[in-house]
Amino acid sequence: MRRADPRWLIVLLANLLLCWLTGLANHYLAGFSVHLYLGGLLVIFSALRLDRRQALIAVALTGVAVDSLLPVPFGTSVVLLLLVLATLLYGRQRFPREGDVFAIVVALFVNLFLFIALSFLLVGANPRPGQAWLRLFVDLLASQFALILVTPWFLALQAQAMALARIHPETGRRVSL
Repeated sequence: MRRADPRWLIVLLANLLLCWLTGLANHYLAGFSVHLYLGGLLVIFSALRLDRRQALIAVALTGVAVDSLLPVPFGTSVVLLLLVLATLLYGRQRFPREGDVFAIVVALFVNLFLFIALSFLLVGANPRPGQAWLRLFVDLLASQFALILVTPWFLALQAQAMALARIHPETGRRVSL
């Protein structure tokens, strides 16, 4: 009998928590005309620590959830997140999987790519696209700064969630106390 492997569910729930907390932060930052985008964090733990199948399931379902929250055509976030995941999985053997510094750097680059891709896709819907770029630049700077602060906490949250479930993130085997 095959045992259920809940690693994708743990990562998905942590990603949903991050989306909720980012939404709360954006609500309070709206008075300052700043919007945070932390999409780069939604892929990092899955790409660096989970196996390919579990990472694919977690990121695809996260992308569906993000699509339901953002004003983008349905499937945009799924495609972008899976593209980033495939790129990171391709080069994962060369990456150090443990350690916050490398994860922060990768999260910054992933977030930059996702932010620019979404900006180019959505800036045409703005009534004044030429003036939107300055605001997008400020949002990008704020998002990258927030990402530097939040990444160690978020990676530790996911690692602790795996430890509480007594599951090794890379193998999926039960870990005894």
